[in-house]
Amino acid sequence: MKIVLPQELRRKFFHLFTFLYVLVYAAAGKNVSLWIFGTFLLVAAAGEAVRLRSPAANAALMKLFRGIHRAEEQHRPSGILWTALGVFLVVLFVPYPDVVITALCYLAVGDTAAALVGRTWGHLRIGGKSMEGSLACFLACWLTGSLTLASPFGSVELIVGALVATLAEILPLPLGDNLWVPVLSGAALSLLRLTVSPF
Repeated sequence: MKIVLPQELRRKFFHLFTFLYVLVYAAAGKNVSLWIFGTFLLVAAAGEAVRLRSPAANAALMKLFRGIHRAEEQHRPSGILWTALGVFLVVLFVPYPDVVITALCYLAVGDTAAALVGRTWGHLRIGGKSMEGSLACFLACWLTGSLTLASPFGSVELIVGALVATLAEILPLPLGDNLWVPVLSGAALSLLRLTVSPF
């Protein structure tokens, strides 16, 4: 059995801090959260701009966050920026609080499960990902939805949300899955509620 790399463990532990967004949103509501998340997004964007333009700042930050940033992020925006953007867009455009919370939780638990299971037990490849990791992502998101979604759509929403989040994690979409997992799953669940009558 392969051993999960300590670097990936540190990165995914940091990824669980996405739950802080959930806590802020649940406590403060949409309007206040938008100000908080928008401010953080601007700070993250400014920090990334400085880091990428200053070799000294880049080297210092890469050393400080060693084990959290991937090697390829040394010369391009990091997942922190795309996470902040994804969270802001979901809170801004998704009108259902339980869907917002679910989409953000998908990012925290689904992506983490995919990486840890895929790197430990993954053998069947799907491009750069593994079937085992993707199955773990789907199951983690399905379980998350069963705890966070409050909807008359029942199992349909659970499957749609988990499937879209998993596909967003698998597909090599531009800018990274930290952006697309919450945005696409939040959009899909919102569209489902807008277009399908309750069962």
